[in-house]
Parts: sequence; C-alpha cells; structure tokens
Amino acid sequence: MTALVALASALLIGSADFAGGLAARRDSPLRVTLWTQLTSFATAVALVGLVAAPAVTRTDLVAGAVAGLSGAFSFVAFYGALGRGVMGVVAPTTAVVGASVPALIGVARGEHLSLPTSVGLVVAVVAIVLVTRSGDQQASGASTPPVALVLAVVAGLGFSIFFVALGETSGDAGLWPLVVARVVSVPLVAVTARVATGRVGLAPEARGPALGAGVIEMLANVLLLYALRWGPLAVASVFGSLYPVSTVLLARRFLHERLAPTQVAGVGVATLALALVAL
Repeated sequence: MTALVALASALLIGSADFAGGLAARRDSPLRVTLWTQLTSFATAVALVGLVAAPAVTRTDLVAGAVAGLSGAFSFVAFYGALGRGVMGVVAPTTAVVGASVPALIGVARGEHLSLPTSVGLVVAVVAIVLVTRSGDQQASGASTPPVALVLAVVAGLGFSIFFVALGETSGDAGLWPLVVARVVSVPLVAVTARVATGRVGLAPEARGPALGAGVIEMLANVLLLYALRWGPLAVASVFGSLYPVSTVLLARRFLHERLAPTQVAGVGVATLALALVAL
C-alpha cells in the first residue's frame, strides 16, 4: 500500500511539474514557483478542515516547518543548479540523492525490508536515473561545473529532509504539518523571487498552469504525507521520487516530445520496481 500511495503521489507531482514547466516557459521559474506555492497553501487551507486532527503536537508543527524550509531551499538550489549545469546531469543527481538518503536513514533506523523490496528499491533508483535523462542532453557533450553538482546535491539533501520531516508527523496531526510547511516556505520563495527577478507578479499567460500546478502539488503532498506515515520510509521516499515518469509521459502526449530510449527503459524499469515491492 505504501508503494502504491507514494507512486500515486509521484505521478501527481510529475503532473504538477509538467504544468509548472509550461508556466516557466512563459515567465520566470522562481515567480512560477512562488505562485505555485501560494496556490498550494490555499489548497492546504481548504483541505485541512476535512481531515480530523485530534492532537496536533509541537513536534508535528516543527516537523512541518522543517519540511517547508528544506523544500523551499531545495527548489532554489535546484534552479541554481539547472541554470549552471546540464539538466541531464543535474536532475538525476538531485533525484537520486533525494530518494536514496531517506532510504538509507530508514534502513539505519532498523526498518526491515524483504529481499524483493530491497531489490525493488534499487531498481526504482535506477529508473529515476534513466527517466530523467534525454537523448539530446546525453549527446550534447556539455560539461557541468562543480558548483552545479554541489547545488544539485544540496537540493537532493533538502528534498531528503523534506521526506524525513513529514515522516516524523503523527496521524493525529491531520494535514496541519502541510499548512505550516507552506506558511514558512512561501515568504522565503517570495523574497528570493523578488531579489532575483525584481518582481513577484506573474504574467497572465503563465497563471493558469502555475495555479493548476499548485493545486495538484498539494494533493500529491497529502498522499505523500500518508505514505510516509504508514512507512517504511525507504519505500515511501524512493517511490515518491519517481515523479519524472509522469512528466516525460505528459510531455510526450501533449508537447509531442520524443522519448529517448533511456526514458522508455526507465518507465519500464519503474514498473518492474513496483512489481518487486508488491511481492
């Protein structure tokens, strides 16, 4: 169940990334991120009253705040890495670090994983690498400077903290940790966007996909929150990182982008990973 819910979350996150990517073609990625997070916050506020929260503790609120801060820093670092390096190197680096570090933490905590599950997690990480690499990027021959690699790793570590922090929240807290996460992340992204781009307003043609991305992203975070609570952390974090699968499939369907052979293989490998974990 954890793997399926985490994968559903990943597919929604990938869909949100696709919508956000469309918006980022029409305006600054930082401003798009800000408005996506604002809509995500509004969605969390709308949903929080629908889920029982009989006992919200300080630990739940602190964990939500840590998740929000780490997520915001990760996005800033990730965009910085993309701006300096090759996407075909940056994206897999961030995704693999973001998936593997929480998995290792889960194992270090004593999570017991069966042999098929352990193999499935390794296969899933391979799928992440494959699906985030395109033929054009592999053939470009462009180099990635060390600072871009450092930023990519920092982004991955930030996403790792996001996974672990949400996993520390209790079921009695309902969706309040997600609300707190956005309360602390939106101001940080707003300041970053204002300083880096000179304004926070979004171009009219970018508003639709950006706002839609925010709604989808929060729905994905709700699923991820419960997958992390149910655990194991290793399973939830790795399958929650398979979001590029839906992004590349949507790009193929709606933008008619050609899938590289490695990406096609990555989708198949991800399916194999899910089957192994389900054994």
